Amino acid sequence: MTETTALTTAPVAAPWWQRHLLDVLAAIGALAVIGSASHLDKHNTERGIDALAITLGVVGLAAVVARRVSLLVSLLVPSAALAVYLLLQYPNGPTYFLLPLGVFCFGFHARRELAHRLVPVVVLLVTASAYLGGGQDTAVRITIMLSWGIAAAILAEWLRTRTDRALEQRKALQQQQKRAAVEQQLALARDLHDSVAHALTAITVQTALAERLAKDQPEQAAEAARAARIAGRDALAELNSIVGSLREPGAAPTRPQPGMEEIDALVERAREAGLRIDADREPLHDLSESVQGAAYRVVQEGLTNAVRYAPGSHVQLQMRREGDGLRVSLADDGAAPGGTVQPAGGGHGLVGMAERVRATDGVLRHGPLPDGGYLVEARWETA
Repeated sequence: MTETTALTTAPVAAPWWQRHLLDVLAAIGALAVIGSASHLDKHNTERGIDALAITLGVVGLAAVVARRVSLLVSLLVPSAALAVYLLLQYPNGPTYFLLPLGVFCFGFHARRELAHRLVPVVVLLVTASAYLGGGQDTAVRITIMLSWGIAAAILAEWLRTRTDRALEQRKALQQQQKRAAVEQQLALARDLHDSVAHALTAITVQTALAERLAKDQPEQAAEAARAARIAGRDALAELNSIVGSLREPGAAPTRPQPGMEEIDALVERAREAGLRIDADREPLHDLSESVQGAAYRVVQEGLTNAVRYAPGSHVQLQMRREGDGLRVSLADDGAAPGGTVQPAGGGHGLVGMAERVRATDGVLRHGPLPDGGYLVEARWETA
């Protein structure tokens, strides 16, 4: 493990201007340090700006630029160069910027706990160098070192907190988008299951009826075959819409979400499959699309189960408003062979229906009736 890896966190997603601002400031500082030789003379000190002073400033600023190689160097080298500068009593000048640049660089990029321990020590050591250097400007130098060092540390922590928060929000948004995409795919998969199960059940029943009637009642057989063809055509159109959405995550289905308008078609196809249905429903166009879609699937699954396990039975279908809510119920009076009621598809259809109802803040109950038959009922308190 390299030193950089050991000292840094998972890279902080700093904006590009933050990543390059330090480089720009270091370059400007280096030019200022080099230029200071021509206008900074002795002032209450024993030394003027010379080659050593310029070297200290340039080396310290170069270490800030080298932070991508070693964060520790970017803090210790500028601080050490400034400490030597102060101990040798060079005049006040742009070299003082070594401390805030090094502190900010390390405080922003290094591990937070390490920065909190090391930065205060470095600031105090540089301040002590200003004191030990002596001279009439000692109080001013001490004030500058402390105030600039503390300000740079606070600024680094503030920007780091903002950057980390922005990164967390971006990750949370990405996770939310991924969850939404997965939920959409699952919803489409449930639609796919419901459509296939309903269509195949209707087609199987109608083709079996057509086969049985083909010899003695050809007209009724032709009608059953026509019903099977219509069921297959409608299912294929819905499957094309659903599969198209599955292939393009995030895309909306090309056909509208099934709602109340399609209930009549479901009832009619179930009647053609042999069910005797009494439908009692109120206009429910003011419901949300999600509740309409869930109610449609409840009716679809309930009728599919009745066609499959209680063919020819009498079904009571009710869709009634109850205050601000909705109740959808299907009760048949038939039973599977042997007198027992079996859930469709080993229970997968009922499980999917319960998940769909729960997703729209509804409650589903289902089970055999005391006098025979089966009940499926969904309720939404607020629809």
